[in-house]
Amino acid sequence: MKRKEARVMRDALRTLLSPGEVAAKLGLSRPHIYTLASAGKIRSIKFGRSVRFEPKDVERFIREHRRGGPTPKGAA
Repeated sequence: MKRKEARVMRDALRTLLSPGEVAAKLGLSRPHIYTLASAGKIRSIKFGRSVRFEPKDVERFIREHRRGGPTPKGAA
């Protein structure tokens, strides 16, 4: 892998969230986050035994589970 590609990959990995970070953001337990991920309710990335989440997928999960009130502009 070339240096630039390696740097881009490292930067992308830094933005990924751990199950603990997602749990804290959503106010849920870590085991529940694993359950949601394994059920395909929230998109995840698996590296061996590690599970990580892209912030955009966590935001999508929040949007899809929003109740009441208008949907924010630009949300699809």
